[in-house]
Amino acid sequence: MPARPGPSRRAVGVVSLGCPKNLVDTEVMLGLLKGAGFEIVAEAERADVLLVNTCCFIEEARREAAEALAEAVRWRGSGEGRALVCAGCWPEMEADELGRRFPEIDAVMGPGDVSSVVSVVERALAGAGAARPESAPAAYLYDEQAVRLRATPPWTAYVKVADGCGHRCGFCIIPRLRGPYRSRPLGAIVAEVESLAAQGVREINLVAQDTTAYGGDGGEAEAADLLSALAGIDGLRWVRLLYAYPTGVTPRLIDVMAGEERVCDYIDLPFQHADRGVLRRMGRPGEGEASLKLIERLRGAMPDIAIRSTFLVGLPGEGEGEFRRLLEFVEAAQLDRAGAFCYSPEAGTPAAGMEGQVAPEVAQERFHELMVLQQRISLGRNEGWVGREMEVLVEAPGQSADEWIGRSFRDAPEIDGTVKVTAAGGRLRPGEFVRASVVAAEPYDLVARSGGAGGGREAGVSPPARRSRGRGRRR
Repeated sequence: MPARPGPSRRAVGVVSLGCPKNLVDTEVMLGLLKGAGFEIVAEAERADVLLVNTCCFIEEARREAAEALAEAVRWRGSGEGRALVCAGCWPEMEADELGRRFPEIDAVMGPGDVSSVVSVVERALAGAGAARPESAPAAYLYDEQAVRLRATPPWTAYVKVADGCGHRCGFCIIPRLRGPYRSRPLGAIVAEVESLAAQGVREINLVAQDTTAYGGDGGEAEAADLLSALAGIDGLRWVRLLYAYPTGVTPRLIDVMAGEERVCDYIDLPFQHADRGVLRRMGRPGEGEASLKLIERLRGAMPDIAIRSTFLVGLPGEGEGEFRRLLEFVEAAQLDRAGAFCYSPEAGTPAAGMEGQVAPEVAQERFHELMVLQQRISLGRNEGWVGREMEVLVEAPGQSADEWIGRSFRDAPEIDGTVKVTAAGGRLRPGEFVRASVVAAEPYDLVARSGGAGGGREAGVSPPARRSRGRGRRR
């Protein structure tokens, strides 16, 4: 067993759950704790404090958070640790219920309390109880001065361009938990990305509840301006746009994406559904025909663009006819990637009180049918790359001595597929880019061969934190 820290006993272990937006909050908290003299450790047995940053967007996320907290409670009761802190959206949603369910928690903090993490942890270590800080979700917005301790590989980073949400989707509790939409200043984001590029980051993934709403809350710039500014930063190879809102994709944004070499031909567009009536019950604009026209415009400007989406099945009032219209849309759209989730009633949302609740087993059947269809489509889209060459970011060794796992511009970290590269020219290095010829396609991954390195660089290991895969793509 690794040796415990010294007599100060100020070692913190972290479990980060949920989406990349939550991960950025975790990284900021890690940076603040390290700056205050705490040691950040990867193993729970070395920690004096365990910080669990939770997600509670849907019931599935709460189950995952409950499992992580139950494991942390066992750690707390073993005598190894001194304090358990629960952070994130779940304490914001139902702190009292959380305390009743897990009375072993020593302190709680919501999304608006990120900047208070040092005082919260110190209070927990002092045995001062689980009182919440005074801050509120709408008051917090991190800036470029925040020294993040990144949990991603050294060559990639998430940058949160805004916090909160200005939409009022009928199934979603995010605005209640994180407050109204508020954009970060353009200069602050540029300064942060310049700093990350100077540290060796080659890929920037932009996140927010809605990245296309950037600046719409009164800022001096919009999403297209942001992409243009970041595309001019030396050292970057890829800038990727995640969590876009379909009605927020403007002609100018498409022009910037198509015209800037460093901006990936990739967009994440959670359509959620295609039936107009279902979308209105969700509180969302748009409908299937308009979404197909948007896809056509995107592919007209960027023929190789990778389009990812997310769909919700089983919303109250979704009958068989509405679901069939969704399947017809997915067949027509031929999306590169798509995920789905089953509706779960969330207290305090309009959908929870709607008539026509769909039986969970019916929602699960629809989920399965949709994902089987999308798997066939994704395979066909991947097969279109066989015989072509692409740039691959190498990330890890594969299953054999000459195989390496990487990603192309079509693959967002943790969520999309991979490219399995056989290196004919010898050993590759994580963090470098190589040219590779695609030789085979699988439903989610590509298989390729490379003749050698493409001018990249080797990078070190990532700091300790872990998170769930593929959560949070539901906006």
